[in-house]
Amino acid sequence: MPLPLFPLRLLPMPGETVGLHIFEQRYQVLFNDLEAMHLDEFGIPFFHDSKIWRVGAKMRLVTVQKRHSGGKRDVAVTATGLFRLKNMDETPGVVPYPLGEVEDIQEWSNWPLGKACADARDALIQDMRAHDMYVGNLENQGLVRLIQHLGVDAMQRAEILSQPTVQEMQQALLERIEMTRRLIQQSPQDGSSFFVN
Repeated sequence: MPLPLFPLRLLPMPGETVGLHIFEQRYQVLFNDLEAMHLDEFGIPFFHDSKIWRVGAKMRLVTVQKRHSGGKRDVAVTATGLFRLKNMDETPGVVPYPLGEVEDIQEWSNWPLGKACADARDALIQDMRAHDMYVGNLENQGLVRLIQHLGVDAMQRAEILSQPTVQEMQQALLERIEMTRRLIQQSPQDGSSFFVN
């Protein structure tokens, strides 16, 4: 069965809740269907520079936070999983919002971090602690959870998760971790805003 799609410049990780302002008419219809429980889920495929990526998040409506005139509303939605977009029909005719065929990524919670990423993560945590930075959930295990808590933006998330194999995702994540470590190591330690070059 096709999944309703709402392409956005977001890529929430499973468990993350995000707020959306629904103003476009076709997506108002989508959220009417979600509120009436005609639909359980919809997908947010990552969208950037007029390109829809082949990776996205399955979402559920949590609540309508505020209603505005003309059917506009502010909503909270939560990510329940990840998918790969196989194809998309932007004008299906049956409904005004896009529909797509997706392949659920069932194994995302089991993707291992890998030794190189785990070692780099541990080194990053040490560097952060040396700079009195909050390490929070970085100690979580697993590839997706580290992507989530590392603070990478949606584009970087899409670049990592679009890799064809887990090993290539690990390599892309390793590059992000190492870049973050270099930035922390270069940060001024004396309280000034000047960087030593």
